[in-house]
Amino acid sequence: MDVISIVILLGIIQGFFIGLLLLMMKSPNRRANRFLGILYFAFSVSISHFFFLRTGLYQAYPHLIRVPFPSLFLFGPLFYFYVRILTDRSTRLRPVHLLHLLPFGLTVLMTLPFYLSGREAKLYYLSNIFETEAVHLGMIMGGMQLLHVFAYVLAVRTILRRYDERIRSTKSSIERINLRWLWLCTAFFIGVFGLILVLIVLQAIGIPTIHVYGIAIPIIVSFIIYLMGYLGLRQPEIFSASEETGSGRKYARSTLTPEKAVQQLERLRSFMKQEKPYLESELTLTRLADRLDIPPHHLSQILNESLRQNFFDFVNSYRVEEAKRLLQDPKKSAYTVLAVAEEAGFNSKTAFNTAFKRLTGETPTEYRAGRLDSLQAAS
Repeated sequence: MDVISIVILLGIIQGFFIGLLLLMMKSPNRRANRFLGILYFAFSVSISHFFFLRTGLYQAYPHLIRVPFPSLFLFGPLFYFYVRILTDRSTRLRPVHLLHLLPFGLTVLMTLPFYLSGREAKLYYLSNIFETEAVHLGMIMGGMQLLHVFAYVLAVRTILRRYDERIRSTKSSIERINLRWLWLCTAFFIGVFGLILVLIVLQAIGIPTIHVYGIAIPIIVSFIIYLMGYLGLRQPEIFSASEETGSGRKYARSTLTPEKAVQQLERLRSFMKQEKPYLESELTLTRLADRLDIPPHHLSQILNESLRQNFFDFVNSYRVEEAKRLLQDPKKSAYTVLAVAEEAGFNSKTAFNTAFKRLTGETPTEYRAGRLDSLQAAS
């Protein structure tokens, strides 16, 4: 067994181990983790083909030949449902969702005659696996799998964008709602299957890549299993914004009249100025609406229609104004940027710098230096 085979084998073992752990683990993300666990199983099964091929296990156990292939059509649906449930706990699976397994089921049915064939037929297929006809068939199947996966990747990207919009409409601080893990997983899919696409195209135009494919892909997938295993088990719970406010509801049936909206907006501005609720780093739309004694969806409507802002940007605009006041106060000159951020209601320096630069065009340090210099010159 060579080094590459050992790396692949370790990836297979790691995938099954993490998959089993995710299925058994009790956590708030349990429903979503079931799909992630099965996805790890699918990863391990898919790269087992390369391990069997390199180590000669196919010759010893020919009935394993082509068994891993259908698992490739599980990647997209499993990842899609993992992300969908993780970002929206209200998601309920129905019989119609079984249609997502149709490509997998059709692949199994199409391959069934081969599965039922004898040992000699399977060994003959194996001995000709690198012949032109078999390679062309593999390219066709690979192309179909690529289209299938990329369709789900696009669907996942849409879910993540909508979720990001949703949490910004209900929360004033989103640093603890970490979507980077999901975006990273999406990037993994794009990277791996993008590489497969390049190799298929090169093979199609006459540049042999089949042997590179047999080495590069299983090693990369094994590495991804290691990395996703580490990051996935560390991923904190992602709370769905829709659970808190019923976000995403339209305003067509709203009982909020234009006159009442003007009144509520004045109350909101007065309350923000006098009570400074934005200094609470974990302020949410529901909490602010309760303190104003108005329905959360009315508050959301006022922000979106009257101010053309989401809740996140609205609250952080007040925090930036508070930070500007602190930064140009000579009595606060000893405050660090982090101290100013925390006193203004931000719960991280990164979020503070990003919001401040976006609204003022300067970093907090640049703003402080410029204002303090102006004050010294004036004096």
